[in-house]
Amino acid sequence: MPAGAVSVEAQATMSDVVPSFSIATPSLDQFEYLRVCVASIEAQGYPRVDQIVIDGGSSDGTREFLAGSVGVVSYWQCKPDRGQSHALNIALHHATGDWVGWQNADDFYLPGAFWRVAQLIMDHPQADVVVGDTILVDVRGMALGAIGVCPVPASRWLEGFWPYNQSVFFRRSLLEQAGPVDESLHLHMDTDLLARVAQLGPRVVYLEAPLGAHRKHAAAKTIEGATGRASQRERELLERRYGRKLWPEGRAARLRHRLRWHLIRMRAFGPASVVNRLAQRAARSARVVVV
Repeated sequence: MPAGAVSVEAQATMSDVVPSFSIATPSLDQFEYLRVCVASIEAQGYPRVDQIVIDGGSSDGTREFLAGSVGVVSYWQCKPDRGQSHALNIALHHATGDWVGWQNADDFYLPGAFWRVAQLIMDHPQADVVVGDTILVDVRGMALGAIGVCPVPASRWLEGFWPYNQSVFFRRSLLEQAGPVDESLHLHMDTDLLARVAQLGPRVVYLEAPLGAHRKHAAAKTIEGATGRASQRERELLERRYGRKLWPEGRAARLRHRLRWHLIRMRAFGPASVVNRLAQRAARSARVVVV
């Protein structure tokens, strides 16, 4: 059985005692992808989860879809807001679960993710954050690659070892301590939130298995990457705010950082971690033979 997997028998036994989850989902004109995001949560078969969708007033069928998703989406609104960060704050205000996840409308969870996280929480009751690997997918949902977790203390996130929000779950009380999402940020609000969480010294459990998928597509806000002017402005603002470099700069620095990342991961999970990564890469580029 894969690492972190939970059997059907165990799921039945756990159903009455598992932690509850709230999933915050900001959205705007993402109907095509939002359907997948919502379906990925419904397909978990998890008994104690609610999804909160805050849509900025889409006219692409989102309102009608959400109105028909009673029992799947526990709370939603479809009206103008002040942007993604504001939408996240509204969603977090309505969150009631013991644990909170943040899944953007164009991203989704992988099968079994909630059960895996629930098992880890019950095995490690002192945990404040659970972090897993993240799959990168294209516009059609086909795998492009993977980003493995780097199991370091949260304080080292600020060295550039940032988790991806698609595969992070926070204890709700911890998020309440960290404070609201900074609504002046439009691209790196996740980095700022993670930095504030890290400063609280949370206990983090890392899982060497993918929990969520991050979709790369032409309409994504982050498509310009780190070189975009808006991204650069926010990065500089955050580095002033925290008084340090938060990302490696320059090709050589990025290469050193990448090597450190893989070394830390291998030390934590063992040499098999490297073998598994190579096997995943081979599977994505599998050859086809017609006979």
